[in-house]
Amino acid sequence: MTVRIDYKLCNGCPKRAEGFCEEICPGDLFYRENEKAYLREPADCWDCFSCVKACPRSALSVELPFQISETRHRLTARVKKNHIVWRLLDRNGRTLATYNIPNRNGPLSSDTISFKNRKLKGSYE
Repeated sequence: MTVRIDYKLCNGCPKRAEGFCEEICPGDLFYRENEKAYLREPADCWDCFSCVKACPRSALSVELPFQISETRHRLTARVKKNHIVWRLLDRNGRTLATYNIPNRNGPLSSDTISFKNRKLKGSYE
């Protein structure tokens, strides 16, 4: 998979010694140049999505590989207090689906995960 950077949204995390993506990337693949984030070597990415979840401006997304999505769909994430909101976008940026996944760091109020207004029950630990 490939991490995409939307340079219209990326502001390089000003006033920080390191941008959020730089700080969290376990492969040390991000750097800043001209007040924007850049990925050193996409082939070295571990596909952990830490950078996508850490970006406060939702400027990072993951482009799904051809084997999964022939139409170049992307995933973005927004971390909320007790869950992460994942959005599946088409190539034009339109939202196709939204997934609310409980954050293991936050308390769970129930044993459900919401997928487009459907509830799936089960264990998530």
